Amino acid sequence: MNGLRFHGPALLALALCTSACNLTAITIKATVDGTREFTDAKGGEFADPEIVGPVLAAGLITSEGTLYYVPDYEPLLQGTIFNNVAYGVGWLQAAALDAEINGKFDEAEHLNDRAGLLFARALVLTKRMLRLRDDGFDKAMASGVENFKTWVDTNFFEKEDAEVLLVSGLAMLVAMLESPDGLAAAVDRPYAQYLVERSVDLDAEVQGAQGLAALGTIWCTVPAMVGGDPKFGLDLMHRAMAITNRGSHGVLVSTAERCAVALQDRKMYYDLLMEVIQAGDVPKYRLPNKLARRKAERLLKQIDELFYD
Repeated sequence: MNGLRFHGPALLALALCTSACNLTAITIKATVDGTREFTDAKGGEFADPEIVGPVLAAGLITSEGTLYYVPDYEPLLQGTIFNNVAYGVGWLQAAALDAEINGKFDEAEHLNDRAGLLFARALVLTKRMLRLRDDGFDKAMASGVENFKTWVDTNFFEKEDAEVLLVSGLAMLVAMLESPDGLAAAVDRPYAQYLVERSVDLDAEVQGAQGLAALGTIWCTVPAMVGGDPKFGLDLMHRAMAITNRGSHGVLVSTAERCAVALQDRKMYYDLLMEVIQAGDVPKYRLPNKLARRKAERLLKQIDELFYD
């Protein structure tokens, strides 16, 4: 017999759902999971930032509406958090940098403020997602870094947990960096950093070695007087480059922007940005690489402002 077949477990689930299940929630969960599988397989084909940007922005609104029905569904939370961060960094902050280069400082400030709102929302959703794993999250955060590390290790110990940790850590980091509290917000850095470190321990290759790149960025950005180490950060960046065979160009751009500037290595800065600008297509990273190339072109225009020799 052709067509849809209902086996025993499926029939039982369907029978139970007629009286006890939220069919809207189940439908949404199936849609979220199916969409994720499709984009994982086809993501490289949707590589025009001009198309993806508006879709991503509209998708954030849809996701917020969907969360009303399934507020505790981890894949949806994770995707919404990541998209808030991605749109804020990849589109709004990129546009803000363009505006700043062109002397449109009010526009740049407005765009950065909009990005800050997305990062703040990502942080709220991140805390919700982590509480779902264990309701001791807030107590762990309030009990000091070592207790927090123990909590993380206890609740995240499988390779599949690496992506949740990475997304959570990135959301906390960008929210901290954009916080109006400035240095006061920096006290949370060790917590966010450990989430990423744990992610790397479980799977350093997840999302194109973004965990290693994030850690490298931290070590290259934080001043040495408060624990930064740009040489160590550069080593982490090289590890990330090796994992992706230098195919994820965002890592090269971050290395130029953060590590080369911190080390005042003008040649490294120039060579990395030119490598990105001149690179060929890498289908696996096509969309993020297009965003990276745009940023590389912007950063190259700022070279004389960032180096003193």
